[in-house]
Amino acid sequence: EFCASFGAALKAGKPVPVPVTPTLADGLAVPVVGSHAFEVARYFVDEVVTCTEKEISLSILRLIEQEKMVVEGGGASGLAALLPGGKLDRPDLKG
Repeated sequence: EFCASFGAALKAGKPVPVPVTPTLADGLAVPVVGSHAFEVARYFVDEVVTCTEKEISLSILRLIEQEKMVVEGGGASGLAALLPGGKLDRPDLKG
């Protein structure tokens, strides 16, 4: 949520600069999406969701406690979106 550059680029139809705020997912926090990455991904990405810092921190903690894995926030953001209460915790994506 602190650097939603890909969502902004999809909305604008091209890479656009967005403000960057320090985040646990610093590996995903780019001020402007790369033009090549945008051109390739815009045809294959149906939806972009953002995660809160709390959701990311809970997914990092869950991976440490249950899987004994230490991951960067960007790596844990996919899990953050899927955990109960996350943006992708929806009936159409279950089963």
